[in-house]
Amino acid sequence: MSKTIDGHKLIKGIGTIILYLVLTIVLQIPFVFLIKKELISSELSTLLVYAMLAIIFIIIFRKDLIKDFKDFKKNGKKIFFTTVKFWLIGFIIMFISAILINALPIRGNTNQETNIALLKSSPAIEIALACFLAPIIEETVFRLSFKKFSTNKWIYAFVTGILFASIHLISSIDGVKDLIMLIYIIPFGALGVTFGLAYHKTNNIYGTLLVHSLHNTISILQLLLIGGIIL
Repeated sequence: MSKTIDGHKLIKGIGTIILYLVLTIVLQIPFVFLIKKELISSELSTLLVYAMLAIIFIIIFRKDLIKDFKDFKKNGKKIFFTTVKFWLIGFIIMFISAILINALPIRGNTNQETNIALLKSSPAIEIALACFLAPIIEETVFRLSFKKFSTNKWIYAFVTGILFASIHLISSIDGVKDLIMLIYIIPFGALGVTFGLAYHKTNNIYGTLLVHSLHNTISILQLLLIGGIIL
C-alpha cells in the first residue's frame, strides 16, 4: 500500500458505507407492518429511518464531531468560506454538466425523481430530509469516516467523491441497459470531489456539512420556484 494511503482508515470508511447501506434496509423492516396496516405513511417512515440513521452515525463519530465543533467555534468563519469557495467550483461543474446531460435522450436520475415526488406529496418531510438529515448522514459516512485515509488531497477527494456520487446512482441502474445512467456520476461526482477537497483542507466536517445543507436548500428552492411545485 502506498505511503500516501492508510489501508486501515480506508477499510474503516468502506465499512461505514456498508453499515449505512445495511442499516438503511434493516431500519425499514419494523415500518413495513405499520405501513401495511396504514398506521403510518411511507413518507413518515422514511423520515424516521433517516432520523435514526443520523442519530446512529452521530453517536459513532461523536468524538470527531465534538472535536470539530470546538474547532469550528474558533475558526468557523474561515472554515465556512473556504468550503464555499470549493463548493462554488463544484456547483458550476455540476450545473453545466447537468444541463448537457438533460439535453441527451436518456431518462432522468431516479434519485432526483424520488426527491421531486416526495417534495410534491410531503414537502415538510422532504425539506427535513434534504436540508438537515441527509447532510449529516452523508458527510459523516462519505467524508468523516474516511478521515486522513490519504495524505494526498486528490486521492482522498476522488475516492470519497466517486463513492458519494455512486450511492446517488444505485437506484437508477437496473441492468446493463441502464449503465448509461453512470453519466450522472459527473454532476454528483463534481460536488463530491470539491467537498472532499474542502474537508481535506479544513480538516473540519462542519464546513462541508453546513454547505451541503445550503446546497440542498438551494436545490429545493430551485424546484419550488422553477419546477412549479407549490408548498
